[in-house]
Amino acid sequence: MIDLRRVRYFVTAAEQLHFGRAAERMNVVQPAISQQIKRFEEELGSKLFVRTGNEVRLTEVGRQILPECRRLLEQADEAMRVARAARTGIRGRISFAFVDNAVCSLLPPLIRSYRERYPNVELRLQTLSREEQVTGLNDRRIDIGLLPGPVLCEGLESDPFVGGPLVAALSRGHPLASQPSVPLEAFHDEPFVLFPAGIKSRLLEIIIAACANAGFTPKVVQEAMHIHTVLALVDAGVGITLVPPWVVREGVHDVSFVKLDTSTPTYDLKFAWRTDSSNVALDGLRAIARTTCSPESPQMSESLSVIEESQIISLPYRSQELKSPNGYPV
Repeated sequence: MIDLRRVRYFVTAAEQLHFGRAAERMNVVQPAISQQIKRFEEELGSKLFVRTGNEVRLTEVGRQILPECRRLLEQADEAMRVARAARTGIRGRISFAFVDNAVCSLLPPLIRSYRERYPNVELRLQTLSREEQVTGLNDRRIDIGLLPGPVLCEGLESDPFVGGPLVAALSRGHPLASQPSVPLEAFHDEPFVLFPAGIKSRLLEIIIAACANAGFTPKVVQEAMHIHTVLALVDAGVGITLVPPWVVREGVHDVSFVKLDTSTPTYDLKFAWRTDSSNVALDGLRAIARTTCSPESPQMSESLSVIEESQIISLPYRSQELKSPNGYPV
Protein backbone atom coordinates (compact mmCIF):
# COMPACT_ATOMS: atom_id res chain seq x y z
CA MET A 1 0.00 0.00 0.00
CA ILE A 2 1.35 3.41 -0.97
CA ASP A 3 2.19 5.74 1.90
CA LEU A 4 0.57 9.08 1.06
CA ARG A 5 3.14 10.91 3.16
CA ARG A 6 5.90 9.65 0.88
CA VAL A 7 3.86 10.64 -2.15
CA ARG A 8 3.50 14.18 -0.77
CA TYR A 9 7.21 14.41 -0.08
CA PHE A 10 7.98 13.23 -3.61
CA VAL A 11 5.59 15.74 -5.24
CA THR A 12 6.93 18.60 -3.13
CA ALA A 13 10.57 17.70 -3.93
CA ALA A 14 9.69 17.33 -7.63
CA GLU A 15 8.10 20.78 -7.68
CA GLN A 16 10.97 22.42 -5.80
CA LEU A 17 13.79 20.35 -7.33
CA HIS A 18 15.58 21.05 -4.09
CA PHE A 19 15.35 18.79 -1.05
CA GLY A 20 16.15 21.59 1.39
CA ARG A 21 13.37 23.82 0.11
CA ALA A 22 11.02 20.83 0.00
CA ALA A 23 11.78 20.13 3.67
CA GLU A 24 11.05 23.75 4.58
CA ARG A 25 7.77 23.65 2.69
CA MET A 26 6.73 20.44 4.46
CA ASN A 27 8.00 21.75 7.80
CA VAL A 28 10.32 18.80 8.38
CA VAL A 29 14.09 18.34 8.44
CA GLN A 30 15.82 17.51 5.17
CA PRO A 31 16.92 13.98 6.22
CA ALA A 32 13.26 13.06 6.71
CA ILE A 33 12.47 14.06 3.11
CA SER A 34 15.49 12.18 1.76
CA GLN A 35 14.71 9.06 3.80
CA GLN A 36 11.03 8.86 2.85
CA ILE A 37 11.75 9.45 -0.85
CA LYS A 38 14.39 6.72 -0.74
CA ARG A 39 11.82 4.30 0.71
CA PHE A 40 9.33 5.35 -1.92
CA GLU A 41 11.90 4.59 -4.61
CA GLU A 42 12.49 1.17 -3.04
CA GLU A 43 8.75 0.46 -3.10
CA LEU A 44 8.58 1.41 -6.77
CA GLY A 45 11.82 -0.29 -7.70
CA SER A 46 12.99 2.80 -9.61
CA LYS A 47 14.98 5.94 -8.99
CA LEU A 48 12.92 9.10 -9.06
CA PHE A 49 15.64 11.74 -8.80
CA VAL A 50 19.16 12.19 -10.13
CA ARG A 51 21.54 14.37 -8.11
CA THR A 52 24.47 16.03 -9.82
CA GLY A 53 26.30 18.27 -7.39
CA ASN A 54 23.74 20.76 -6.16
CA GLU A 55 21.42 20.01 -9.05
CA VAL A 56 18.37 17.74 -8.60
CA ARG A 57 16.33 16.57 -11.55
CA LEU A 58 13.64 13.98 -12.15
CA THR A 59 14.36 10.69 -13.82
CA GLU A 60 12.08 9.57 -16.63
CA VAL A 61 10.17 7.39 -14.15
CA GLY A 62 9.84 10.35 -11.80
CA ARG A 63 8.60 12.57 -14.61
CA GLN A 64 6.02 9.98 -15.69
CA ILE A 65 4.56 9.31 -12.25
CA LEU A 66 4.46 12.95 -11.07
CA PRO A 67 1.04 13.72 -12.65
CA GLU A 68 -0.37 10.47 -11.27
CA CYS A 69 0.91 11.26 -7.80
CA ARG A 70 -0.68 14.69 -7.96
CA ARG A 71 -4.00 13.13 -8.93
CA LEU A 72 -3.64 10.60 -6.12
CA LEU A 73 -3.17 13.38 -3.58
CA GLU A 74 -6.09 15.34 -5.00
CA GLN A 75 -8.30 12.25 -4.70
CA ALA A 76 -7.12 11.65 -1.15
CA ASP A 77 -7.88 15.26 -0.23
CA GLU A 78 -11.31 15.00 -1.87
CA ALA A 79 -12.01 11.79 0.04
CA MET A 80 -11.22 13.61 3.28
CA ARG A 81 -13.52 16.49 2.32
CA VAL A 82 -16.32 14.06 1.48
CA ALA A 83 -15.81 12.22 4.76
CA ARG A 84 -15.96 15.45 6.75
CA ALA A 85 -19.06 16.60 4.89
CA ALA A 86 -20.78 13.24 5.39
CA ARG A 87 -19.83 13.25 9.05
CA THR A 88 -21.53 16.61 9.55
CA GLY A 89 -24.57 15.75 7.40
CA ILE A 90 -23.97 18.37 4.69
CA ARG A 91 -23.22 15.76 2.06
CA GLY A 92 -24.55 12.28 1.52
CA ARG A 93 -27.68 10.43 0.50
CA ILE A 94 -31.03 9.76 2.15
CA SER A 95 -33.47 7.13 0.99
CA PHE A 96 -36.78 8.58 2.18
CA ALA A 97 -40.10 6.73 1.93
CA PHE A 98 -43.52 8.08 2.80
CA VAL A 99 -47.17 7.10 2.70
CA ASP A 100 -49.34 8.37 -0.11
CA ASN A 101 -51.27 11.03 1.81
CA ALA A 102 -48.06 12.76 2.99
CA VAL A 103 -47.64 14.14 -0.53
CA CYS A 104 -50.55 16.49 0.17
CA SER A 105 -49.22 19.67 1.84
CA LEU A 106 -46.55 17.99 3.96
CA LEU A 107 -43.79 16.95 1.57
CA PRO A 108 -43.48 19.81 -0.93
CA PRO A 109 -42.29 22.43 1.62
CA LEU A 110 -40.15 19.87 3.44
CA ILE A 111 -38.32 18.68 0.33
CA ARG A 112 -37.95 22.18 -1.08
CA SER A 113 -36.48 23.56 2.17
CA TYR A 114 -34.18 20.59 2.65
CA ARG A 115 -32.79 20.80 -0.88
CA GLU A 116 -32.13 24.51 -0.43
CA ARG A 117 -30.34 23.96 2.88
CA TYR A 118 -28.49 20.76 1.93
CA PRO A 119 -27.89 20.84 -1.86
CA ASN A 120 -25.17 18.18 -1.63
CA VAL A 121 -27.40 15.56 -0.02
CA GLU A 122 -29.18 13.37 -2.54
CA LEU A 123 -32.79 12.58 -1.67
CA ARG A 124 -34.10 9.30 -3.03
CA LEU A 125 -37.88 9.47 -2.66
CA GLN A 126 -40.49 6.76 -2.94
CA THR A 127 -44.07 6.12 -1.86
CA LEU A 128 -44.45 2.98 0.24
CA SER A 129 -47.14 1.62 2.53
CA ARG A 130 -46.47 1.51 6.23
CA GLU A 131 -45.79 -2.21 6.12
CA GLU A 132 -43.36 -1.77 3.22
CA GLN A 133 -41.57 1.02 5.06
CA VAL A 134 -41.07 -1.06 8.20
CA THR A 135 -39.68 -3.89 6.06
CA GLY A 136 -37.47 -1.46 4.15
CA LEU A 137 -36.09 0.02 7.36
CA ASN A 138 -35.34 -3.41 8.79
CA ASP A 139 -33.65 -4.44 5.53
CA ARG A 140 -31.73 -1.11 5.39
CA ARG A 141 -33.17 -0.36 1.94
CA ILE A 142 -34.49 2.97 3.21
CA ASP A 143 -33.00 5.34 5.77
CA ILE A 144 -36.14 7.03 7.06
CA GLY A 145 -39.87 6.68 6.65
CA LEU A 146 -42.86 8.92 7.20
CA LEU A 147 -45.66 6.58 8.18
CA PRO A 148 -48.80 6.31 10.31
CA GLY A 149 -48.36 5.55 13.98
CA PRO A 150 -47.99 3.62 16.06
CA VAL A 151 -44.52 2.38 15.13
CA LEU A 152 -44.31 -0.87 17.05
CA CYS A 153 -41.15 -2.58 15.90
CA GLU A 154 -38.04 -3.31 17.90
CA GLY A 155 -34.91 -1.66 16.55
CA LEU A 156 -36.72 1.40 15.22
CA GLU A 157 -36.96 4.86 16.72
CA SER A 158 -39.78 7.22 15.88
CA ASP A 159 -40.61 10.88 16.27
CA PRO A 160 -44.24 12.03 16.25
CA PHE A 161 -44.60 14.57 13.46
CA VAL A 162 -48.19 15.66 12.89
CA GLY A 163 -51.67 14.39 13.55
CA GLY A 164 -55.26 15.45 13.57
CA PRO A 165 -58.91 14.42 13.30
CA LEU A 166 -60.38 13.36 9.98
CA VAL A 167 -62.39 15.67 7.76
CA ALA A 168 -65.05 14.77 5.19
CA ALA A 169 -64.31 15.08 1.48
CA LEU A 170 -67.43 15.66 -0.64
CA SER A 171 -68.09 16.58 -4.24
CA ARG A 172 -68.92 20.28 -4.72
CA GLY A 173 -72.48 19.38 -5.63
CA HIS A 174 -73.13 17.34 -2.50
CA PRO A 175 -76.02 18.72 -0.39
CA LEU A 176 -73.77 18.97 2.68
CA ALA A 177 -70.76 20.48 0.89
CA SER A 178 -71.62 24.04 1.94
CA GLN A 179 -72.13 23.24 5.62
CA PRO A 180 -69.51 24.55 8.07
CA SER A 181 -69.56 21.23 9.91
CA VAL A 182 -71.42 17.94 9.74
CA PRO A 183 -71.88 15.08 12.22
CA LEU A 184 -70.41 11.83 10.98
CA GLU A 185 -73.81 10.18 11.51
CA ALA A 186 -75.12 12.25 8.60
CA PHE A 187 -73.20 9.98 6.23
CA HIS A 188 -74.95 6.82 7.45
CA ASP A 189 -76.50 6.09 4.07
CA GLU A 190 -73.83 7.70 1.88
CA PRO A 191 -71.68 5.71 -0.58
CA PHE A 192 -68.00 5.69 0.42
CA VAL A 193 -64.80 5.57 -1.62
CA LEU A 194 -62.14 3.88 0.48
CA PHE A 195 -58.86 1.99 0.27
CA PRO A 196 -58.94 -1.78 -0.27
CA ALA A 197 -58.90 -3.76 2.97
CA GLY A 198 -56.06 -5.88 1.58
CA ILE A 199 -53.46 -3.10 1.83
CA LYS A 200 -54.03 -2.84 5.60
CA SER A 201 -54.20 0.94 5.55
CA ARG A 202 -54.06 2.61 8.95
CA LEU A 203 -56.24 5.41 7.56
CA LEU A 204 -58.84 2.84 6.51
CA GLU A 205 -58.79 1.32 10.00
CA ILE A 206 -59.45 4.71 11.58
CA ILE A 207 -62.28 5.49 9.13
CA ILE A 208 -63.96 2.14 9.86
CA ALA A 209 -63.51 2.69 13.61
CA ALA A 210 -64.90 6.23 13.45
CA CYS A 211 -67.97 5.10 11.52
CA ALA A 212 -68.48 2.23 13.96
CA ASN A 213 -68.38 4.70 16.85
CA ALA A 214 -71.01 6.72 14.99
CA GLY A 215 -73.24 3.65 14.76
CA PHE A 216 -72.83 2.49 11.17
CA THR A 217 -70.63 0.61 8.73
CA PRO A 218 -69.63 2.61 5.64
CA LYS A 219 -71.17 1.46 2.37
CA VAL A 220 -68.15 1.04 0.13
CA VAL A 221 -69.07 1.45 -3.54
CA GLN A 222 -65.55 1.93 -4.91
CA GLU A 223 -62.01 1.21 -3.78
CA ALA A 224 -58.78 2.90 -4.85
CA MET A 225 -55.13 2.46 -3.91
CA HIS A 226 -54.02 6.11 -3.83
CA ILE A 227 -55.36 9.21 -2.13
CA HIS A 228 -55.47 11.28 -5.32
CA THR A 229 -57.49 8.56 -7.05
CA VAL A 230 -59.88 8.50 -4.10
CA LEU A 231 -60.32 12.29 -4.34
CA ALA A 232 -60.83 12.11 -8.10
CA LEU A 233 -63.64 9.60 -7.55
CA VAL A 234 -65.17 11.86 -4.91
CA ASP A 235 -64.95 14.72 -7.41
CA ALA A 236 -66.83 12.53 -9.91
CA GLY A 237 -69.65 12.02 -7.41
CA VAL A 238 -68.98 8.32 -6.91
CA GLY A 239 -69.05 8.72 -3.15
CA ILE A 240 -67.59 10.51 -0.15
CA THR A 241 -64.55 9.77 1.96
CA LEU A 242 -62.71 10.87 5.10
CA VAL A 243 -59.16 12.24 4.93
CA PRO A 244 -56.45 13.63 7.24
CA PRO A 245 -56.48 17.43 7.60
CA TRP A 246 -53.28 17.97 5.59
CA VAL A 247 -54.99 16.56 2.50
CA VAL A 248 -57.17 19.68 2.49
CA ARG A 249 -55.98 21.78 -0.46
CA GLU A 250 -57.79 24.31 -2.61
CA GLY A 251 -57.71 23.45 -6.30
CA VAL A 252 -57.19 19.70 -5.92
CA HIS A 253 -60.06 18.30 -7.96
CA ASP A 254 -63.51 19.83 -7.40
CA VAL A 255 -63.85 18.65 -3.83
CA SER A 256 -65.22 20.32 -0.70
CA PHE A 257 -63.76 19.55 2.71
CA VAL A 258 -66.08 19.75 5.68
CA LYS A 259 -65.24 19.63 9.36
CA LEU A 260 -66.80 16.80 11.37
CA ASP A 261 -68.73 17.60 14.54
CA THR A 262 -68.19 14.02 15.66
CA SER A 263 -64.95 13.21 17.44
CA THR A 264 -62.84 10.74 15.46
CA PRO A 265 -59.64 8.88 16.35
CA THR A 266 -56.53 10.92 15.57
CA TYR A 267 -54.59 9.93 12.48
CA ASP A 268 -50.93 10.74 12.95
CA LEU A 269 -47.72 10.47 10.96
CA LYS A 270 -44.32 9.72 12.43
CA PHE A 271 -40.77 9.70 11.21
CA ALA A 272 -39.14 6.32 11.78
CA TRP A 273 -35.53 5.20 11.35
CA ARG A 274 -33.23 2.48 12.60
CA THR A 275 -31.86 2.93 16.10
CA ASP A 276 -28.40 1.98 14.85
CA SER A 277 -28.48 4.29 11.81
CA SER A 278 -25.20 6.12 11.19
CA ASN A 279 -26.64 8.50 8.59
CA VAL A 280 -26.21 11.89 10.26
CA ALA A 281 -27.96 13.62 7.32
CA LEU A 282 -31.22 12.43 8.88
CA ASP A 283 -30.76 14.95 11.68
CA GLY A 284 -31.02 17.83 9.24
CA LEU A 285 -34.12 16.41 7.58
CA ARG A 286 -35.93 15.97 10.87
CA ALA A 287 -34.85 19.41 12.09
CA ILE A 288 -36.25 21.11 9.00
CA ALA A 289 -39.45 19.07 9.30
CA ARG A 290 -40.01 20.47 12.79
CA THR A 291 -40.34 24.03 11.48
CA THR A 292 -41.16 23.80 7.78
CA CYS A 293 -44.02 21.33 7.87
CA SER A 294 -45.68 21.96 11.20
CA PRO A 295 -49.35 22.95 10.97
CA GLU A 296 -48.44 26.43 12.23
CA SER A 297 -45.99 27.07 9.40
CA PRO A 298 -46.92 29.47 6.56
CA GLN A 299 -46.45 26.67 4.02
CA MET A 300 -49.35 24.70 5.48
CA SER A 301 -51.65 27.36 6.89
CA GLU A 302 -53.65 27.82 3.69
CA SER A 303 -54.12 24.09 3.23
CA LEU A 304 -55.45 23.68 6.75
CA SER A 305 -57.64 26.77 6.87
CA VAL A 306 -60.84 24.79 6.34
CA ILE A 307 -60.72 23.51 9.90
CA GLU A 308 -59.94 25.15 13.19
CA GLU A 309 -56.27 25.46 14.11
CA SER A 310 -57.01 23.82 17.45
CA GLN A 311 -58.01 20.64 15.63
CA ILE A 312 -54.55 20.12 14.18
CA ILE A 313 -52.19 18.43 16.55
CA SER A 314 -48.50 19.18 16.28
CA LEU A 315 -47.35 16.20 18.24
CA PRO A 316 -44.47 16.50 20.73
CA TYR A 317 -41.30 16.02 18.75
CA ARG A 318 -39.22 13.73 20.92
CA SER A 319 -37.35 10.54 20.16
CA GLN A 320 -38.35 7.26 21.67
CA GLU A 321 -37.53 3.62 21.00
CA LEU A 322 -40.63 1.47 20.64
CA LYS A 323 -39.86 -2.14 21.38
CA SER A 324 -43.05 -4.09 20.85
CA PRO A 325 -42.28 -6.48 17.97
CA ASN A 326 -45.85 -7.28 16.90
CA GLY A 327 -49.16 -5.81 15.93
CA TYR A 328 -48.23 -2.76 13.88
CA PRO A 329 -50.98 -1.60 11.49
CA VAL A 330 -50.18 -0.18 8.07
